[in-house]
This record gives sequence, C-alpha cells and structure tokens, in this order.
Amino acid sequence: MSRVDTAGNPEALRAHKEALQRQTRQELELALARLRNGNPRRVKRGTLVSAAAVAAEAGIDRSTLYRFHEPILTAIRKFNETTSKQRLEAKQGELGEARAKAREYREALEAARDEITAWARQNYALTHRVQELEAILRQRDKLIADLQARLAAAVKSGPLKLTACPHDYSD
Repeated sequence: MSRVDTAGNPEALRAHKEALQRQTRQELELALARLRNGNPRRVKRGTLVSAAAVAAEAGIDRSTLYRFHEPILTAIRKFNETTSKQRLEAKQGELGEARAKAREYREALEAARDEITAWARQNYALTHRVQELEAILRQRDKLIADLQARLAAAVKSGPLKLTACPHDYSD
C-alpha cells in the first residue's frame, strides 16, 4: 500500500488502519488455506494448524493475530475440532475393523487348535495300534522261525512219515 500523509487526519488514519487490517486478514486467510491444503510456503509441510503456524505462514506476529483477528482464531479452532473429530471417527472405524479381524483370527486359532487336538488324538490311537500290530508281527515272526527250525530239524532227521490224524473227519 502506498504511503499516505495521515498527520492530523483522523479519517485517513482510520482508513489506513482498516486497510492494513483487511490486508493482514487476507494474508491470514490465505495462510490458513495453505496450511489446510498441506502446501505451506514458509512453515514446514505437515505442520499442525495452530495460531502460531498460521501467523508464521502469513508472516505476521502472533500477537497481532490474537489481538485483531478473532475470526481467524475461531476458524483455526473449528478446523482443529473438525479434524480431530474426523481423525477420531477414522480411528474408531479402524479400531472396529481391527477388533473384527482379531475376533476372526481368534476363531481361526481356536478352530486350528481343535483340529490339532483331533489330529493328536488320532495320532495317539494310530501309534498304539501300530505298536499292537508290531507286537503281533514279532509273535508271528517267532512262530514262523520256530516252525522253520522244526521243519529243518525234521528234514535233517529223515523223510517225513505221515501219521493218521487223531481227528476222524469221515462221516
């Protein structure tokens, strides 16, 4: 704005002050918009929207913002409340989804544990059945070995003689 001779002219002083406030308000509104959109020019990207950040982005003193621009402070508070509510709702949604997934995983884990328990029982039963069958095989192997030894001894002793069967099968 051009320099105006305001000495002794209260109307000109008031007009100049109002023009400066309008210009500052416009700079603050633009700064707030840039911060909301995430493309600031003077502060770091990702800076939280606060009175200090808006003042720094606009290039004015923070006290000027607090002293003369209450509507901008209200807009900052409103933005932060809305943003906080949105973040809270988003986090609550994420939490609900995470709880649902956790519930699904717990159910899947329980089903897997039940299945493993069933397999363990079946494995235990089969192991015992294998042991029983191995014992039977050992007994039969002994019997076969004994019969083979008796047969070999009988063959060495001479020709086999058929003897009459003690049971009479004739009818």
